[in-house]
Amino acid sequence: MAIITEQMYPIFLILAEIFGLLSVILVGLLFDGRVYKDTYDWPNNPFTYHPLMMTLGLVFCYGNAILLYRTFRTVPKLFVKIGHALFLILSLVLGIFGFIAIIRSKNLGKRPHFMTYHSWLGLATLILFVFQWICGFVCFLFPQMSLEIRKTYMPSHRLWGKVIFMSAVIAVLTGLSEYGMGSSFFTPNDVERKRRLIMDFFCVFTSLFALVVIYLLSNPEYQRPPEEHAED
Repeated sequence: MAIITEQMYPIFLILAEIFGLLSVILVGLLFDGRVYKDTYDWPNNPFTYHPLMMTLGLVFCYGNAILLYRTFRTVPKLFVKIGHALFLILSLVLGIFGFIAIIRSKNLGKRPHFMTYHSWLGLATLILFVFQWICGFVCFLFPQMSLEIRKTYMPSHRLWGKVIFMSAVIAVLTGLSEYGMGSSFFTPNDVERKRRLIMDFFCVFTSLFALVVIYLLSNPEYQRPPEEHAED
């Protein structure tokens, strides 16, 4: 049974990647010039980059980063650690770019900051992300804590990784729904039907991506086997 379960991992991983890539493509189309008149414009409308950067960084890249230990179970652990850290840096850089985009957009429009649950959750997610990365880097990579400390901290590290990922997913979904409610997405004449459908399907595929990632993280059959030399 365990062998059959392990053989299912690549199938679920491919499904997750398909759902994740579809999410990124759809959110990228939201401000595409062929779909909407207000296309990507950093000087005048930096908000156009906000949904894409947050989805690409805090959802797609982060989701893949936390799966690396299970995806590359036979690769030497040090290499996976480095890849995990680098992937998270990329995720954080994209997230910060998206954060700067919304801050700049609010400043240009002279609108108040952090007035909604979405904004509070997004900021909290970024802050937790930074602390999680620092703690993980110090504990597991450099200077690397003792084996006893690493074993004690590992369950918390895994838990907070899932919490941050799900917080990012919820922030992205609530943010786009908030954006849709503030535009003409949900009007009786459905004047922006194309963009509304893009947003609706984006939410569907993002949710599916998150569900598969959490399943792969929660199934003990997919966990990386213990190292022969635990002190490495």
